[in-house]
Amino acid sequence: MAPNQTALTSGIPDGLKSNEIKTKKEILYEGNFYDVTEWVKRHPGGKIIEFYTESGEDATLAIQQFHQRSTKKVIAIMSSLKKRPATSQDFQTMGLDTKTISRHKSLTTDFLTLFEELKNEGVFDPCLPHVTYRLLELLFCAILGVYLSFEESLLLKTVGILSLALFQGRCGFVVHEAGHKSLIGAPQLDCFIQAALFGLSNGLAGKWWSSQHNRHHAMPQRMKRDVDLNTLPLLAFNAKVVTNSEHGKSFFIQNQAILFLALDTLLVAIMWKVYLHPRYVIQRGNHHQLLFMALHYVFAYYIGFVPYIITVWLASVYIFGNFALSHTHLPVTTGPLHWVEYALLHTMDVKPSALCNWWMSYLNFQIEHHLFPTMPQFRHPLIVDRVRKLAAKHGIPYQCEPYFKSVSMTFENLDHVAKDLRHN
Repeated sequence: MAPNQTALTSGIPDGLKSNEIKTKKEILYEGNFYDVTEWVKRHPGGKIIEFYTESGEDATLAIQQFHQRSTKKVIAIMSSLKKRPATSQDFQTMGLDTKTISRHKSLTTDFLTLFEELKNEGVFDPCLPHVTYRLLELLFCAILGVYLSFEESLLLKTVGILSLALFQGRCGFVVHEAGHKSLIGAPQLDCFIQAALFGLSNGLAGKWWSSQHNRHHAMPQRMKRDVDLNTLPLLAFNAKVVTNSEHGKSFFIQNQAILFLALDTLLVAIMWKVYLHPRYVIQRGNHHQLLFMALHYVFAYYIGFVPYIITVWLASVYIFGNFALSHTHLPVTTGPLHWVEYALLHTMDVKPSALCNWWMSYLNFQIEHHLFPTMPQFRHPLIVDRVRKLAAKHGIPYQCEPYFKSVSMTFENLDHVAKDLRHN
């Protein structure tokens, strides 16, 4: 909830240069505005912090939930920054009416109460037996896939390719959890696991993925904020992202309901592998990440080009197809919204079952995951009822649909967007 320009410039000496005034950046955190003008350049999480320097935004819950495992470090950093108390005038210039501010305060109070309850119950504690199971599962899929891919039988080769694709896809889910520091619960170790697994299994960079994914996680379905909406020219999950009418009439957009899984996911995966991710790690000198990525292609060489491309395509269908179910067909927003409102209004759960929970690695509990990103994901089922009560108390819908209905909603949306853009 950064104040507007008037609030920023109040009390500043007349002799201060105008460009210095304009570039000052503040975030609202626990009732104080902190000057992060210089810190934004050093923020390890990238440009996401700048989202909260704009009018109407409150960074308190985002900082708390993203950095739940680094509280001492956050306190040290915030203590080093200049701060000033937020005044009533600041709140008046935030662009939020009194009713909205009051609602957000009440929502924050109840959310923090729930958060403290869950922490005290140990729900955020890592579970090493569960992590061991997941890593052993990956190892089994990898060994089986490599072994069968060298068999003469076409049937066994096919099973091997499917096993390798499952290995790559499920590595993506584990990497996702490590990126949120909810796997081991030790940030540095989680970062290493993320880099090693993503590099070895998919030839991709964990750091790049985290820098992009956190922007989505902070403000899902928010225009010009959520990178998952930046899918042109291949896809448009919402007609509002298309600013050029000719782009909306392109071959890829008009056939996106068919091409999404048939081709688009593969094209995105290849672009990531051959350009975006290597460029990212080279520019930043992440040599250990580059090593893991290089080793991935040793594996690709030995199984052969065609089997490798098939595994990449199947893995991309698995991971991108499942990620799309909980967001892409929901409305977009221009915000700003409360942390809880983003999770409840712009994400949805997929109805749980033993099979669905395994298939989606508990990311079918997307609402709970967005509210508490550092919680081990297998524990999300434990908190569903309390999250539902929180939503009901504040009159916010809690959305949950069966798996195949979610799939249908996703593809119907792609088709409807294409038709809208065709006649635009």
